[in-house]
Amino acid sequence: MLLMRVFVIYWLRYACLLSAGMLLGLAQAQPLPEPDPTFPVFESAANGPGRLDTGPRMGVLVDASRQLGIQDVMASRADWHTIDRRSPNFGFTPSAHWFRFQLHNPGREAVLRYIEMPISFIDHIHLFQHVGGSITQEYDTGDEKPFVQRPVVHQNFILPVQVQPGSNHFYIRLENAGTIEAPFRVWEPAVFQVANQREKLAQGMVIGTLLVMVLYNLFVYFGTRDKNYLYYISFALSYLMFQYSLTGYTYAYLWPDSVWWNSVTIPLFICTTEMTVALFTSSFLRVKGYSTWVHNVLRGLILGSGCMAVLSMVLPYNMAIRIGTGLAIPTAAFCLGLGYWRWWRGDSFARLFCVAWTSALIGVMVLTAGKFGIIPSNFWTENAGQIGILGLVVLLSFTLVDRINHDRSGRLEAQAAALAHERTARASQEALIAVKEEANRKLEQRVEERTLDLNSTLEQLQRANAQLQRLSVTDGLTQISNRASFDIAFLDEFKRALRHKTYLSLMLIDVDHFKQVNDTWGHPAGDACLQAFARLLQPRVHRAGDLLARYGGEEFVVLLGETGPADAAAMAESFRAAIEALVVAYEGQSLQFTASIGVACIVPHAQIAPQDLVASADRALYQAKQAGRNRVCVADV
Repeated sequence: MLLMRVFVIYWLRYACLLSAGMLLGLAQAQPLPEPDPTFPVFESAANGPGRLDTGPRMGVLVDASRQLGIQDVMASRADWHTIDRRSPNFGFTPSAHWFRFQLHNPGREAVLRYIEMPISFIDHIHLFQHVGGSITQEYDTGDEKPFVQRPVVHQNFILPVQVQPGSNHFYIRLENAGTIEAPFRVWEPAVFQVANQREKLAQGMVIGTLLVMVLYNLFVYFGTRDKNYLYYISFALSYLMFQYSLTGYTYAYLWPDSVWWNSVTIPLFICTTEMTVALFTSSFLRVKGYSTWVHNVLRGLILGSGCMAVLSMVLPYNMAIRIGTGLAIPTAAFCLGLGYWRWWRGDSFARLFCVAWTSALIGVMVLTAGKFGIIPSNFWTENAGQIGILGLVVLLSFTLVDRINHDRSGRLEAQAAALAHERTARASQEALIAVKEEANRKLEQRVEERTLDLNSTLEQLQRANAQLQRLSVTDGLTQISNRASFDIAFLDEFKRALRHKTYLSLMLIDVDHFKQVNDTWGHPAGDACLQAFARLLQPRVHRAGDLLARYGGEEFVVLLGETGPADAAAMAESFRAAIEALVVAYEGQSLQFTASIGVACIVPHAQIAPQDLVASADRALYQAKQAGRNRVCVADV
């Protein structure tokens, strides 16, 4: 139901799918007449509606400074306006927004109502209930707070309020790094429970369908080893995680204690979905064999979305979500266009691919029209985007089967043609046998003549191969082991330590401010420093099985077998002190530099991979640099 909200915003801005309806949302707001918009509530759903949608009938106040408090917005001078668009959707905005409305209780007793914010990715939600001149109830929540602090355990924000007899004024402040949407709903509790159960049943059916498709195609992949199935599975899983991160289910049930991770999952899974879609399209449509430039464009989309997937974990949310969703339109449009292009070129297996993506596009358009009030809002329009994407996943699975059948037909035709050629070739073969026998006799004579030359050449080749082998594991600048040599030795030592249950230590050494050396004295001076660095450390790493290697650039790695944390830390400190004292003479100048060292030590076991040790050392190196450089930090593995 909420799958394509972010996608819809960019679709409206760039494609103008429903231009007449969209333009209604761009007009300037009008001053809000008094009193506040009022919604009646009754003791039970039997006397009135069990669900009220405030929609665009609320008052809105834009707080560009994000500093206004409840007393400021309740003051008579507050600049309240009506919402002049068909949906309370204000897009990406750095401003905080205040909304107000009234619930009128005609009865004599207070009644319990749930105010629901069905958007699960709002950073800050602050509700105030004002009755009889005072604040009677207040909630401060949002997805920037731990899930356990929510008033009601639910993937959406559910705020229980006691609606007192008479008029109850509600003020709600929203602030978000993404879009501001305010489709508040007021529920009678029993009606909410029924609707909630239906919603969870529908979501469970969707999850079940997707997981069945994933498992089925996973088994097919194991049987066929066709990488298209692997790309399809990756796309389905990425979409599944994106969908349920967007709707709040993952925060509610998978990582309720991780606020940071929840804040990056939406842009992360948007980008992984885009990347896997582009990978699947490129492989399934066999673009590389048809057009080099189209293949390069797809590679660019894959690389761009892959890089954004990584950057989404470090960039601000508002920047990551804008870039990620900005890539969605060109990726989807380009992939759909490629499908129709291949279909037009006569590749019948592309037809289901086009139907699948067109169904998803229609679902997004229907969802968009419903959100902007162009068509009535009901179960089908609210879930159109999700239904369209679900159809896409199912149809893509059928598409893979269709292409297998297409390829099988092509192979049968090729086999028939091959049989015909074989008959012709057999007749020709018999004629060639006689010629071949004569040629073989002449060839034997020439072989004897060339044997001596070949033996000599082989000897020269062996010497060249030995020289090449030496060069392949040696760094050309420092004449110590290179990265490839380290990778081989590291795996061997890791396995040995795993067998013998002994310590294995790893140091990552990075020259501090090395760029300043290059910028000040030139790259030859930098090379001289790296050579002196290697000459300094090489004699200090001398035990059998220990290894000093250039890891890349100004970064070096030291591998120490049967060395515990204390010994490794002491050795690292001696290295640091020796480097600090090193003076490099270059063209009459004395150059000095320091280094930061990250140390990690483990006794390998089955649950630890070799790269875990490297990652721990890398984190320790990062800590050393953050702590001021020219120091040793030992990882807590």
